[in-house]
Amino acid sequence: MSAIRLLATGLVLLLVVACSGTDPADPDVRFSLEMIPHHRQTLQLAEMAKGRAYSDWIKTASAEIRAQGPADLQMMASWLSTWEIPEPPGGARPIGPGNVTDAEFAKLQGLTGQAFDDTWYGLMSRHLEAGMTIGRIVLAVGDHSPTADLARRLVNDQEEMLAEIGRQLA
Repeated sequence: MSAIRLLATGLVLLLVVACSGTDPADPDVRFSLEMIPHHRQTLQLAEMAKGRAYSDWIKTASAEIRAQGPADLQMMASWLSTWEIPEPPGGARPIGPGNVTDAEFAKLQGLTGQAFDDTWYGLMSRHLEAGMTIGRIVLAVGDHSPTADLARRLVNDQEEMLAEIGRQLA
């Protein structure tokens, strides 16, 4: 009986370790590691719109991003903590194509009104495309349900935002 119990305990421990998701290459872990800096950059774009944007739509969309973004960041940080993976440092830049460069942020910082709006629309569109790519990858290969739920919501929200940017520019 104790040999069976020992074997069962060993199998449970093996299953827990195998499913822990603590490998930084795990798709769900990669999602949070990549999306946290990406999301911070989204918040930075939204913050820059305060006092610079001309478009009421940009003002409203940016306010919504600033309202929701911190909760998403906290959720992903809590997953990383559970998985015993350190959160990306505050100054970490998103990786991959489509993210906003320091030079682009500097240019945007110097703009206001319609010039700001035109540049912001282009940068945000490209940035959202990059975020949707991150989300679609984890939806295809991840297995952590809460990560999939967040990724699905983000992809849907970003698709809607891109469509609205297209309407604003038409």
